[in-house]
Amino acid sequence: MKMKIILIAAVLVLIFGTSAYAYTSNNDIRYDHGIDLTSSDRVLIVAPHPDDETIGGGGVIRYCLEHNIPVYVVVVTNGGSSSLGVRRYHESINATNQLGLPSSDITFFEYTQGVDSLFNENWDKPININGGHTPNFAYQQDAPYNGVSLEQNFETVITNFKPTVIIYPNPEDSNPDHWGTSSFVEYATNKLNYNGRMYTYLVHVSSVWPFPRGYFPEAYILPPYFMTGYDSWFVFPISASDEQLEYQAINSYHSQLNNDPTYLLTFVRKDDLFEANKQITVVKNNDSVDMIKSSGFPTTIFQDPRGDTLIKPPLEVYYSIFSNLNLFDITDVGFEIDNTTTWMSLKTVGGISKTGVYDFRVRCFGAYGVNRVDIRVQHGHAEYLDMASNSVYSNNPILVKIEGSGIVIGIPSNLLYGSKYMVSVDSMRNNQYVDRAGWYTLNIR
Repeated sequence: MKMKIILIAAVLVLIFGTSAYAYTSNNDIRYDHGIDLTSSDRVLIVAPHPDDETIGGGGVIRYCLEHNIPVYVVVVTNGGSSSLGVRRYHESINATNQLGLPSSDITFFEYTQGVDSLFNENWDKPININGGHTPNFAYQQDAPYNGVSLEQNFETVITNFKPTVIIYPNPEDSNPDHWGTSSFVEYATNKLNYNGRMYTYLVHVSSVWPFPRGYFPEAYILPPYFMTGYDSWFVFPISASDEQLEYQAINSYHSQLNNDPTYLLTFVRKDDLFEANKQITVVKNNDSVDMIKSSGFPTTIFQDPRGDTLIKPPLEVYYSIFSNLNLFDITDVGFEIDNTTTWMSLKTVGGISKTGVYDFRVRCFGAYGVNRVDIRVQHGHAEYLDMASNSVYSNNPILVKIEGSGIVIGIPSNLLYGSKYMVSVDSMRNNQYVDRAGWYTLNIR
């Protein structure tokens, strides 16, 4: 019994020491400061749920109000059905009032949670939702629950408010509403040919981030360790007085604090954390390349963080026993275009599952609208998916190669058009997403 007490004490000392070290080293900032805002800017902050506008951009809201910079907030979902959604609406109004933002400068789309499904599966196929949008304060009354409707709402807000800066969720956020909201903002800005600045914030990515967990107002929010190697992050400093206002605002979210009081308070720090929107350039190859016969892969255009699979406890225990998560943990995404073929690829940490599903997705923006291509690979076979009225496909077979830890596919280049694409990939098992990359924009030259 005595030995057990000693071991428990030793573990507690180790945890305390590690937390103390992380807390003190957390103040040793090595990230650039941003965002540079001036009186000529107009800032739009997009929140998936009522509370994300404060935990993701509360410091920016305060800065804009103090420097007479127009700032507008859009909250996409109701954060819960029936009375919970109404309660969270009022909590968000109270919180932003604490920050000094009048209710006239925040709007609520009032879509149900599950925004990711609207972007991929239910683009122009409405989902039947009992009760419809919440009366009185929904941005568009009786709007159909589909992707087209939500994307048009974004277009209208962006066109009317004319932001020079848009702050929205990071494409690698693991929460389905954050991931989906990020996808819709990327889509709407591409469709509008928006040329302002865009920055993303992260909320959900790991059970141990942000660290240390809890109310540590003298610490900074820093990026997760597994996302520091290839992403450029910077901090937006928050004054002590504004940090106190953010603390008061977060304490307005009673419905969320009841579930986990430490989590929301973790975001009351000396900074907001952002990453600049990625713009990727792909130069078209004038020669034809055969990626199937060669041993190479298309050029990597972006990387997906390792260890960010969507399977969380307790399901990850099941997967660790019956299925290798490394077979679904996406790392590199490749893309090349030549005269005849557009090549895409993905790689995983540990190889390709024989029974798993791997999807490749493209959205093409052209003068006559937006076309989409969705391709599924399973059992070494590739097929087009007819997902929406703007889905396109070819009668020619899809070229496919599985080699080592990756998959390469090839489709006719004339299937895609325009000079701007959005691309993403994902992996599934038993009809459940295991990992999915964010949507990123490619500028074709």
